[in-house]
Amino acid sequence: MRYGRYNWQGYFGESFVRVLASAAGLVAGKQDIDVTGVDFSIDFPGSRGTTRYPKIEVQVKSWSNPAGSADAWHYQMTADHFNDLAGPGFQVPRYLFLVIVPADAATYADADQRELRLRHCGYWASLADHTPVDAAQRHRVAVHVPRRNRLTVRALRSLMGAVPAQRSAT
Repeated sequence: MRYGRYNWQGYFGESFVRVLASAAGLVAGKQDIDVTGVDFSIDFPGSRGTTRYPKIEVQVKSWSNPAGSADAWHYQMTADHFNDLAGPGFQVPRYLFLVIVPADAATYADADQRELRLRHCGYWASLADHTPVDAAQRHRVAVHVPRRNRLTVRALRSLMGAVPAQRSAT
């Protein structure tokens, strides 16, 4: 298998998340094999309030041809990937992290002595209140990821607490 454009794009998206987790003082651990629909668990190395060692699980998707409205990205994901995140019953909160990347991989990042700039931006969505779909009937599911849910150091830290109320797209 060659290291093609989509491998490169996906790896950059995952690295984008790792950089933010590191800056937030969190630990991002990659699953050895992908059988649960989770790319990373992100852990807080200590206590937050009354919770000891809180964690979240995330599925990272990168996208170089984004589409949506002024309020939300409209990301098409496979029904299987959607179902890995949708609905109640997970012991650990799960999130979709959508990283919007440039179409030209040569512009993913710039670094100089003052800063490291990663392009473009990440967003998060909880699908806990969505109903899983019948994957035999639907191959793809449109997921609306609110643009207001920017993935930042502060946002990552807040996801470590109680499951936050997702900001609506409107």
